[in-house]
Amino acid sequence: MNYLQKKVLEYQQKKLEQAENMLQSHITQKEQLKENGSDKEIENEDKMIKIWIINVEKIKQEINKLQK
Repeated sequence: MNYLQKKVLEYQQKKLEQAENMLQSHITQKEQLKENGSDKEIENEDKMIKIWIINVEKIKQEINKLQK
């Protein structure tokens, strides 16, 4: 693995960590909204959770490609 590939891998790993944090944030927000939020707000958080799950999976795929 050359220098550029290592840097890209580091970047992707950093991006993965950020994406996982965002996903967790939206999951936490949804749990809070279940207690006192509107259905529309909960639905919006569901959409955001789905988006971030997809993003996390894409980043993991990119990392796997780089490691091969």
